[in-house]
Amino acid sequence: MQHIKNKLIAMAVLLGVLVLGLSLIGDLVQERQDLAVQVQHDIARSSSGSQKIIGPILIATFEDLELGLVSDPKKLKADQPINSRVYYHKALLPETYDFKTDLETEYRQLGIYKALLYLAKGNISGRFNLPTHWWTNTRYKLTDVKLVVAISDVRGIKNGFSATINNEKFELLPGTGVEKLGAGAHITMTPQWLKQQKNIDFTLALNLQGMENLQITPVGKQSEIAISANWPHPNFVGNFLPHKPVIDDKGFTAMWQTTFFSTNLPDIINSCIERGKCEALNNTTLGVSLVDPVDQYLKTERAIKYAELFILLTLFSFLLFEIFKRLSIHPIQYAFVGIAMAVFYLLLLSLSEHIEFNTAYLISSVSCAAVLGIYISGVLGQVKHGLIFSGGILMLYLILFGLLAAEDFALLMGAIFVFSVLATVMIMTRKINWYQLDED
Repeated sequence: MQHIKNKLIAMAVLLGVLVLGLSLIGDLVQERQDLAVQVQHDIARSSSGSQKIIGPILIATFEDLELGLVSDPKKLKADQPINSRVYYHKALLPETYDFKTDLETEYRQLGIYKALLYLAKGNISGRFNLPTHWWTNTRYKLTDVKLVVAISDVRGIKNGFSATINNEKFELLPGTGVEKLGAGAHITMTPQWLKQQKNIDFTLALNLQGMENLQITPVGKQSEIAISANWPHPNFVGNFLPHKPVIDDKGFTAMWQTTFFSTNLPDIINSCIERGKCEALNNTTLGVSLVDPVDQYLKTERAIKYAELFILLTLFSFLLFEIFKRLSIHPIQYAFVGIAMAVFYLLLLSLSEHIEFNTAYLISSVSCAAVLGIYISGVLGQVKHGLIFSGGILMLYLILFGLLAAEDFALLMGAIFVFSVLATVMIMTRKINWYQLDED
């Protein structure tokens, strides 16, 4: 019995050392993943990042003169009254709002890392119903009226971004003119021109580049948003889900419909523009995130979580070989087997950075299984034993691949697998008299 105890102690020490090595490989995975994210940020800085669109909105700006006291006695006499200019904004949202765009995706590569970009081509159209004298105010002086579109990353605006209002071409100028809305574009309208209009029908030709994520704020009283793309892995984000999206291998098509009853946009917009409380506006969005399903770092990280169990099963099966075949296997040979199992994950990480993950997994698993099969054949003295052991290793890697692929059922499959292995070992060893092993 002392012999078995010594082997179990040696296996425990070896497993502890291997766990330390696996933690270092896990740290390496995290480091490479952080580097990949940093490269994506570098690509975003050189092109454009995620995009969020708010608008168009009509913004009227009013000016007021407020009486105050001089606080700097060096310029004027202390406590001398002066007039200061204060500006106020008033917003009008469209009655109808239609946003239609098609996303053309492409990868932008930097070294071995890449980021997913899209080019959004489409139109934003709708209608403003102008209330009588909406732009007038008995107390304040009207300075200008702008049609404003807020765009989170204006570097993504490409040629062809134009506007047509009531069948007239208007020039889009940079900036929103409203600090709280951030960057974007605007069109300035004169009060004289507005007085001649009952409604404002607008169409904006959209040509916008972004990275991975596109979000829209549905500003219309009646809003319809349609987004399609040649990307088959969408993740719909925001406060609203699309109505019956169509997703296939070639891409997806999604449509949203909202009203002021569901968005409460008039109060939210005014709260942002008039009182500076813009958190609700920033959160009232819908859209899509283009998910890359082949994240080799995430899959490698998940594979490492099963590494301890798989190495333990391998070493224990090695021990069963020793018991049933009445062989004497040195702890150093156990160590070589365990190290080979750990190196599999390092090989998987390095290969998956250069080739497809599934191909990298196949090469890594077959290579490790072949090496272990050749080694076991020499240790146990028979090729048959090496083939059986190599086949068992391949079976473990196949089960691990299934666990990585079945994200929603990974826990269930893992639990069934562990229970099956435990039951198999108990049945195989049920007649072993552990007290007599050393005597035999």
